[in-house]
Amino acid sequence: MRNNRNSYLIKNTIIFTIGNLGSKFITFFLIPLYTNALTTSEYGVVDLIATVGTVAIPLLTLNICESVMRFALDRNTDKKQITKIGTYILLISAIIGLGIIPLCTFFDKIANYSIYVYLYVISLAASQLYLCDLRGKELLIYYSVGNILHTFLIAAFNIIYLVVLDHGIEGYLSAFILSNLITATYAIVVGKSYNSFTSHGINKHLLKDMTKYSVVLIPNSFMWWIMNSLDRIMVSSMVGISANGIYAVSYKLPTLVSTLTGIFNQAWSYSAIREEGAKDEAEYNNSIFRKLTGIVTLIGIGLILFSKPFLRFYVAKEYYDAWKYIPFLTVGFVYLTLATFVATSYTVHKDSFGYLFSGMFGAIFNIILNLLLIPSIKVYGAAIATCISYVLVFIFRIIHTRKYIKYSIINKEFLFGSTFLVASSIVVFIDNYIGKLLQISIFVAAIFVFSDIWMPIMEKIIHIKKED
Repeated sequence: MRNNRNSYLIKNTIIFTIGNLGSKFITFFLIPLYTNALTTSEYGVVDLIATVGTVAIPLLTLNICESVMRFALDRNTDKKQITKIGTYILLISAIIGLGIIPLCTFFDKIANYSIYVYLYVISLAASQLYLCDLRGKELLIYYSVGNILHTFLIAAFNIIYLVVLDHGIEGYLSAFILSNLITATYAIVVGKSYNSFTSHGINKHLLKDMTKYSVVLIPNSFMWWIMNSLDRIMVSSMVGISANGIYAVSYKLPTLVSTLTGIFNQAWSYSAIREEGAKDEAEYNNSIFRKLTGIVTLIGIGLILFSKPFLRFYVAKEYYDAWKYIPFLTVGFVYLTLATFVATSYTVHKDSFGYLFSGMFGAIFNIILNLLLIPSIKVYGAAIATCISYVLVFIFRIIHTRKYIKYSIINKEFLFGSTFLVASSIVVFIDNYIGKLLQISIFVAAIFVFSDIWMPIMEKIIHIKKED
């Protein structure tokens, strides 16, 4: 049983790693292209448009992609009906979404790009929906290939539009629109979603259940938008659009934490659904949680250590100040990773209200902290507000999910990991050889303390390579 469950988790993790890690790294290394092809103001504008998309998509589509994925994972479900319902809501969204065009005229920064914003939102919604459809059908290899294809197309089209044609913001958005549409088409073909288009009628009971589950997640998505993106809008208005461009770059390294561990969390959600009701469910979940804690804090410490030297060659010099905000964001994203793992209990039990309450809790504190801190300490205030909000969400979920699984944080991995992480984020501001020596010492100590976690993983990888 244990070998089967571990094999299933490892297999899914590998598949998600291939798709997500490949696509995310392509995106990560596109930043030098963006920062050299776009001014800080232009990059602030495209980041603002992406932020608008983050809000608009769940509102327009009722967050239906979440239901498409989750309901398809249940046994003995009508997957054609689930896909058909998703498509039906997407088409309605495309019509209602036309209202985005006149709405954009009220915002000076994006008024000239209203049509692009509409096409960006709808095309991204389509690609998300049909990629989620692949996940729900457990066509995970096709899903991973779709992620890589999507990012490869973004890279290719951006090189054409930004470097070759020098089309600026319009070129950047065109690259994303075309990539979204091609990826959606790919997912429809390989997932045979087109078979659902010809089926007659819609199961109204299923439509009601799916929308009931996903609609509750709309305010949750909005709350996460507040924690992830509202600070950027506030920085743009209170400090300046150029400052937002720099702040947007500072997110890139910390998001690697959630990217790397998010791959595992995606795979874990499938295992968690399978493990529901097992006799040792709580013990097994806690075992995985401790291992994840050790790995994610080690990654976070490493990113803080290498952030300054890396940014020297990674971005144009006017973006280098982004390192100042990375420590706060990294700590936040580490706790966000742990909060995401704990929240798997909500997915298993279809408890969308759990997502809503925890998101609302973090968002309220985020707004208050941004309003208090940004006027006085500028961009630092936004980074600190984000960090504290993520930590609070983690605490909320640890307490709130005890009705499903009791997670323990009184262990070596959490206590030592948190201590090392906070210490590293403080000493990075000691800008001399003493500070560097302290950072290296913390990193080495963390490697030693968590050797019982990462060494077995390395041994398994080496063993696999030898067998190959």
